[in-house]
Amino acid sequence: MNDRGRPAGLRLAGLVAALAALLSTAPAILPVYGAASPCQVRYQITNDWGSGATVEVTIVNTGATAVDGWTLTWTLAGSQTIADMWGATYKRSGVDVSATNVSYNAAIPAGGGSAGFGFNLGYSGSNPVPTVFALNGETCGDSSPPSSPTPSQTPTASPTVRPGNLALNRPAASSSNESGALTAAAAVDGDPGTRWSSAYGDPQWIQVDLGASYVISHVTLRWEAAYGRSYRVQTSDDGVTWTSVYSTTSGDGGNDELTVSGSGRYVRMSGTARGTSWGYSLYEFEVYSIAPSPSPSPTGTACGQSPADPGANSKARNLLCYLRTHAYVSGQTDAPDADKVKSLTGRYPAIVAFDFMEYTRGGVQTQSVVDWYNSHHGIVAFQWHWYCPRGGNYAADCDFVPDLGNLSSKLYQDIDLVVRELKKLGDAGIPVLFRPLHESNNNYMWWTKKGADAYKQLWRLIYQRAQLAGVHNVVWVFNGMASGQSTPMSSWYPGDSYVDLVTSDYFQSSGDYSTLKAIGNGKTLGVAETFSPLNPSSDPAWPYFVVWASRDWAGSGKDVQGLWKTAMANPRTISIDQLPDMTRW
Repeated sequence: MNDRGRPAGLRLAGLVAALAALLSTAPAILPVYGAASPCQVRYQITNDWGSGATVEVTIVNTGATAVDGWTLTWTLAGSQTIADMWGATYKRSGVDVSATNVSYNAAIPAGGGSAGFGFNLGYSGSNPVPTVFALNGETCGDSSPPSSPTPSQTPTASPTVRPGNLALNRPAASSSNESGALTAAAAVDGDPGTRWSSAYGDPQWIQVDLGASYVISHVTLRWEAAYGRSYRVQTSDDGVTWTSVYSTTSGDGGNDELTVSGSGRYVRMSGTARGTSWGYSLYEFEVYSIAPSPSPSPTGTACGQSPADPGANSKARNLLCYLRTHAYVSGQTDAPDADKVKSLTGRYPAIVAFDFMEYTRGGVQTQSVVDWYNSHHGIVAFQWHWYCPRGGNYAADCDFVPDLGNLSSKLYQDIDLVVRELKKLGDAGIPVLFRPLHESNNNYMWWTKKGADAYKQLWRLIYQRAQLAGVHNVVWVFNGMASGQSTPMSSWYPGDSYVDLVTSDYFQSSGDYSTLKAIGNGKTLGVAETFSPLNPSSDPAWPYFVVWASRDWAGSGKDVQGLWKTAMANPRTISIDQLPDMTRW
């Protein structure tokens, strides 16, 4: 939820580094108010590498009647071709394209409801943005969007400006100002170096006039050191009567990314209890009708890290970006055990890890994972306890040397089966943290028993088979044991071109963090499997952790239930309710 741990200079440097990405991927979006058409379309190029691009499309139903089943049509320009699509199925006839909903996003509520899908396309020359869309045969909007971004585009605006911020440079007012330089206008100017600050007392408020009534789905509060402990976000049509759309009594400053549901012309932050002895102070107060996504740059980076897969879709890129910019994202292996955490603590883990273990023996259960995602909207992770293709379980001494030249071998069959299931998850709009060949350096799993070179060769084969199958929804998770093993993790590392996250099992000491940080070229870190949750009050700021199955809680030698209660009582631990809406990524 926030990045208070970083000095202001580092936060500003990160914002400056991301500027070109935010401007060059600015979406073409038609406003959702005052339009006679029944729909509006947001067409956002989230990555463009010169010969291809990733596109995210959001359909907004501005009509008075809910949509139950939809087909969106538009026309391709120039040499554009669609490579793959998620969140919809598509047909192409010449330059005409139609995208039809899948089962989970068929309904679009009236009055500002939305549905989304995405796709990769290839092109040569230019990559223009479509200007006309039709939803179920009715034209959406009548304005021409801006031209397509190019990798060489030069940024011209301030570092915090993100596409779609309705509050940017709008009239703002406040209950008080600490000085004549710290006025409400400074919180809506898009400049990270200016701020509003109130008098030192409670209550205080700041509000912005959007100029027209909008559906409001997201508000971002970028706090200075003086922040609100208790506050409400409110909307109003007239600036007099207010409706609360968000409230908290446990704010901790930093950047608060708030998902809300409401509408109005005016939006207000109303503070009732300060978090410090000073007043309330905001660098930026941002309001969105469609929640912003952290957008990778045209060169393929996601918040400073290039995905291993150059064709990674926006959902995978944004998941990587989210983990890279957050800490203590909580996780639990197995959905029933995540339910158990919720019953113990009142909060549900943000990540649930599933297993491909039985898939190569006929126990395919991907639909149950799709159902879990659609009902919970959490982060999906998969490990793979791979039964030896020559017989025996995942720990068997199966004397196996990968037969990489035999396409009909059981090894290839197993890999391709799992790859197909990853593709199904991608087609359902689900990004996946995929952790194959885990615990690389412990000499226990069969895939480790022929040494590091055979291991790396097998890892790269899995990656290549996924590429050939058009799997682009995966964040690739390399895993080993950071300490206590006879060989270092670094000797097993498959290479930067095949890995997104470097993770350890069984977090044992603060030195594990430094060990992992030295592997790869600035990769994002994590604790992919551990017996007990991390404690933000005492443990290093790992981006995420996943607790192993509850059947081993009692045998771990720790009070895992009590540690879960401690972890979830800490507001810095991120639970599922604090995640952004990944369906909009």
